[in-house]
Amino acid sequence: MRCVEYRFQFSPEVDLSEAEDTLRLSLLAAEGLFGEAKVRTEVTFSVHPLQAELHVTGCANIVESVAQICTSLLTHEFGREAFRVRREPSAEPATAAA
Repeated sequence: MRCVEYRFQFSPEVDLSEAEDTLRLSLLAAEGLFGEAKVRTEVTFSVHPLQAELHVTGCANIVESVAQICTSLLTHEFGREAFRVRREPSAEPATAAA
C-alpha cells in the first residue's frame, strides 16, 4: 500500500494551535466522505511546534483527501503565503488518528 506524509510548515505569524484545529476539521470532513472508522485507522497526524509544522501520514486516497481539504481550508483561513505543504514518502503506515 502506498503511504505518504504531508508536511505543513507555517510562517511565524500563524498560530499553530489554530492550524491544528483546522486540520482536525479536515479530518471531520473526511469522515463524512469515508466514515469515521476508516479515517481513524488510515490517517494520523503529529504537531511539531519547534519546526512550526503539522505532519499528516497515511495510506491510499484518504490521506490525500485530508491533505487537500486541509490545504484549502488553511489557504482560506491564513492565506497562500502563510504556509507551505510538501508530500514525502512514508515508510510507516498510519496506525490511528491523533
